[in-house]
Amino acid sequence: MEEKTRKILLTIIKHCNIIEDTKKYFGNNFEEFEKNSIYQNAILTPVTQIGELAKKLSIEFREANKEIPWKNIAGMRDIVVHNYETIDKLILWNVADKETLKIKEFCKKILNVE
Repeated sequence: MEEKTRKILLTIIKHCNIIEDTKKYFGNNFEEFEKNSIYQNAILTPVTQIGELAKKLSIEFREANKEIPWKNIAGMRDIVVHNYETIDKLILWNVADKETLKIKEFCKKILNVE
């Protein structure tokens, strides 16, 4: 694996951990997330960063690892950045609550780290 790819995947793990820590801090439930703009913004930043990092992965890597929806991850970043006011909070919550766990586990597995 290229060093650049390894660094990107490690940084994705870091941002997934930030999302997990944020959920622990504010309360791991959608109702709290939906009514708290500070909580929403705390989740938006790492989601945006993960999307930006996904764009930096080579096309070859993304094609070889299609079990992760890299295009959707990058697309979420674009929605967050360009259409912040129209973000569906439930979709954002599901990304933070479920999808980032899958991404993190994939990155850990491919890097062979705990």
